[in-house]
Amino acid sequence: DEVFMNAQEAVGAHRDTQGIAQLQNGRWICPNSYCGRTYKKKFSLYRHCRQECGVEPQYQCLYCMKTFKRKESLKSHSIIVHNSCNFDKLQLKQSKNTI
Repeated sequence: DEVFMNAQEAVGAHRDTQGIAQLQNGRWICPNSYCGRTYKKKFSLYRHCRQECGVEPQYQCLYCMKTFKRKESLKSHSIIVHNSCNFDKLQLKQSKNTI
């Protein structure tokens, strides 16, 4: 499948993937020296670079207070761990600087 991105997303994806390399085993490695995560699919590495690598968790489960970097991960956690589809319990993590 072909993925269409707007110009801003395309520029961001290009910037985020500078220096990526494919290992001999066919896996893609994150270009950040402090990370080292590898992925089978190049798209998964792109998503990691844009949404996960070096990013503080933004979402928090109100049942157990576990934090996540991606909303999809929080939804999966809620369903699997808490047997809940009540997405009213999903929220952005509060900033430590707020009162």
